[in-house]
Amino acid sequence: MITLKTKNWQIDNIDTVIFDKDGTLIDLHYFWGKMTELRVDEVIKKYNFDLTFFDHFCYCLGYDIDSQKMLPNGITALYSRPKIIEIFIKDLAKFGVVAKTAEIEEIFDKVSDDFYKNILDYTKPIDSAFRFIEKLYKNNVKMGIVTSDSIVSTKLTVEQFGLEKYFKSLIGRESCTDIKESGKPTIMALNELNSNPKNTVMIGDAPMDFISAKNAQIDKTILVASGQITLDDLYKTSDFCVDSLDEIDIINH
Repeated sequence: MITLKTKNWQIDNIDTVIFDKDGTLIDLHYFWGKMTELRVDEVIKKYNFDLTFFDHFCYCLGYDIDSQKMLPNGITALYSRPKIIEIFIKDLAKFGVVAKTAEIEEIFDKVSDDFYKNILDYTKPIDSAFRFIEKLYKNNVKMGIVTSDSIVSTKLTVEQFGLEKYFKSLIGRESCTDIKESGKPTIMALNELNSNPKNTVMIGDAPMDFISAKNAQIDKTILVASGQITLDDLYKTSDFCVDSLDEIDIINH
C-alpha cells in the first residue's frame, strides 16, 4: 500500500490508481481541438451551411478557435458523447436543421476513423503525468485507464508512448453500454484489476471523473488542473486537487 501526499492533503492505503485519459495523460486542447474542427467540417458539408458558421459550431462543441483551447464549460468538457450529440442537435435546430442522432453519430464515427489514422500527429503527452505513472509503477501500484474516448484511440495512445506495461486495464467508450458517469466502466476496470474501490484512487481533470468514481464506490478522486478546468473550480467538486501531478509525493509502506 502507498500514501499519496501533498502539502494540502493526504490519501492512505492505496494499491490501485485509475486514470482518465484526455486532459489527464494527454493534452486535450490539441487532441480534441483538431477532432472538433474535423467534425464541424463534416457537419457544414452535410447540412449545406456556409463556412462562416465554422467558428460558431466549434464553439457550440466547446472549442474556441481564437485561443485554440477547449472551453472549461463546453459540452466536450462536461459530458460523454451521447449527451454531446443530444445538445449539438438542439444547437443545429436553431438554424432550421432537423438532424437525427444517427446522422451525427455517423459523422462523428467517420471523423474518428480518419482521425485515428493520423493520431500520432494530434497527441501530446502531459509530462508530469508520465513521471507520476513511472513512480506508481516502481511502487507496484496497479493502474488502469477509463475514458469516454474510444478504445481504439486509447490503445493507440498507450502503444504510441510505450505504456503497455503500466496499464493492465483499458476501458473505452465501446467497452460498456453505459456512459462513464454511470460508474459501470470504472467498475469494469476495478474487476479487471482485481481491486477494492476502498483502496483505489481515480485521477481525472473534470467533474465527470469524480462522478464516475463515486458511482463505482471509489471514495477518493484526485482532480488535476491540466485539462479545461481551473484548480479553484475543481475544488468545488473534490477535496483532492492539484495543478500538476508533480505535486504528489508517494510514500510506500
